[in-house]
Amino acid sequence: MNRLNSVQLVFTMVGCLCFCLQAGCSSSTFRGNNDDDIPGKYRIKTDHVILHSDVKLDTDDPLIRELKELRRQIARTLELELGEKQVEVFMFKDEASYHRFLANHFPGLPPRRAYFVGTSRKLAIYTVWTEQIREDLRHEFTHGVLHASLPSVPLWLDEGFAEYFELPTVPGVPRDDYLTELARLQQNGWKPNLRRLEQLDAVGEMQRLDYAESWAWVHWMLHNNPQTRTSLLDYLNYPDRADAMPLSRRLNLLMPSPEQALARWIAQSNSRSQIPDQN
Repeated sequence: MNRLNSVQLVFTMVGCLCFCLQAGCSSSTFRGNNDDDIPGKYRIKTDHVILHSDVKLDTDDPLIRELKELRRQIARTLELELGEKQVEVFMFKDEASYHRFLANHFPGLPPRRAYFVGTSRKLAIYTVWTEQIREDLRHEFTHGVLHASLPSVPLWLDEGFAEYFELPTVPGVPRDDYLTELARLQQNGWKPNLRRLEQLDAVGEMQRLDYAESWAWVHWMLHNNPQTRTSLLDYLNYPDRADAMPLSRRLNLLMPSPEQALARWIAQSNSRSQIPDQN
């Protein structure tokens, strides 16, 4: 799925909610689970994932194997010490039952294909079987791995990593869809602003462009140079220190204008991606 043939699809199709007492998590009306309306026909349990599904999958289904590998990939890329909490996936077989469940348990939520819901008791993904199930699960499962391993993750960074790991691309290769859209917006006057992203603390505050910009910061910092990568990973892995010095301030200590550096990378990378293959 092209999630950003305009960034709009990112905002309208996936979501991350944290119903807990930590600062930075959003609040919403939540009604306790009724086992009668959640998927339960099939159940697959692995070391760190429990799948409840009304769609039959084998234990060695490629989707299950991919989630296991994604967990390892996240740990390698982010130098993350993985937590032991399990992530439960509830996969509905059709949109009617899925949206009925959301209406009953999370009234008022927009109609997205998948949600990650983190509470102090459970890390859960609610989704529906569609052609985009692979992307949706990778996105939401990234949220699950992060929240199983860390006491807190800033909202913009949480979404930036979920967008980064959403597609099974070669590490270091940027997403053409996001580059094209962000480059076009830059030509119309838009500029990156990390300090603005850092002020967002509720999912409802994030607009469609914020998801794309969050991805851009994550990708650029991971692959720009060892200094930006170290700043990002230290900020992520030591959240107790994060409040003392925001990531935007850390980057400003490394270079005079991180925003301009990111803007140049977007423009240059997009230009390279537009060069036709001569082979």
